[in-house]
Amino acid sequence: MGLIATLDMGSEKMVMALAASDSNGACRLTGIKFIASQGVQQGVITDQAKVQTCVRSLMNELLKDRGVDILNISLSGQAVKMSERRVNIPLQRKVVESGDLVRAEIKCAEGLESRDEELIDLLPVAYSVDRGELVADPVGKHGRSLEVYYQAYTASYVYLSGIRKLFDGYGIREINFFPLARVYGEAVDAEMEDRDFALVDLGAMSTKVVLFRGGLLEYEAVLPLGVKTIDNDIMSAFGIDAQKARKLKHEYGQALRSACKNKKLVIPDTKLTIESRDLTTVIQSRMEELLEGVVFLLQGWDFEKGEDEILLTGGGSRLLDVDALLQRLSGHRVGRACVKRVQSSKEEVLRTPEYMVALGLLLCSHEEPQETKTGLLDKLKGLFG
Repeated sequence: MGLIATLDMGSEKMVMALAASDSNGACRLTGIKFIASQGVQQGVITDQAKVQTCVRSLMNELLKDRGVDILNISLSGQAVKMSERRVNIPLQRKVVESGDLVRAEIKCAEGLESRDEELIDLLPVAYSVDRGELVADPVGKHGRSLEVYYQAYTASYVYLSGIRKLFDGYGIREINFFPLARVYGEAVDAEMEDRDFALVDLGAMSTKVVLFRGGLLEYEAVLPLGVKTIDNDIMSAFGIDAQKARKLKHEYGQALRSACKNKKLVIPDTKLTIESRDLTTVIQSRMEELLEGVVFLLQGWDFEKGEDEILLTGGGSRLLDVDALLQRLSGHRVGRACVKRVQSSKEEVLRTPEYMVALGLLLCSHEEPQETKTGLLDKLKGLFG
């Protein structure tokens, strides 16, 4: 049994999770901690010393004297570069086999790494046999060639080296990096879903939107506006400082004015009062702007069937009635994302939106593609169909 640790470096919170895994692939959560984030903006480290202080605090509190075999870290924002890739390979046996998918991945990975960039991940988006219609699973289909569309993620060697140095002296055998799209897919077990669904991560500084079709990632985008803008609106509307505005949002925040029962609210640490409907009006105005951007993206991606669900996560999803507001704006069913395939003694931990990325990282792994060697008999079968 080995220990896996994960790290999610957000603009407001830094979350670390620890789990034990066994030979059967079971992943059992043994601990999770968070700390106010310092030295990180929009997913990018801006102050190495401050981040190291946060990392040491989490490591010392969570790990104590336990050794970690693997550490998985999420990358987002300008720290990771995304590009689209397409490869075409001939089918050796005139039918798509799992080995053909491996060959396609190896071919796609060639040339992606450079002196300055390290390949982080490759995610297949769609497959096509003999340049026909796009499919989510080509295995078993007959044809002469397979075309695979990939989303490729790379990051700066220098930047990644700086992150690795944060963990010098901890004896970690392997440090891996993953893009958020991979983490979301693993967290909700998208591969096993036969429905189309979208996932919306309402973060402090940005809003991430991903769309899965047939178990595969199809689209992803980041809107450069997050729920922290609500704090600024509350500050301006009621003439209070950032700390008081944040407390008001967390204690009394509501995203739908029509569902708000009006009452007097005392501004934290003062004797001043405001109307709850006035607070909700401020919040709803900003949330509508954020969510209309989400709806615009989804409409552009032809995500139009009302029965297709939108899953919410991220700290902003805690805001009361934000799901009802999104359902009203989009016409889709809206639910809350829950991490699957992680065992925990407390079910609510798996539904805690701030923990989703750290928990999803526990399920991520990099497996080196191994091309299956083809024997003489297989080659003859391929030549003569």
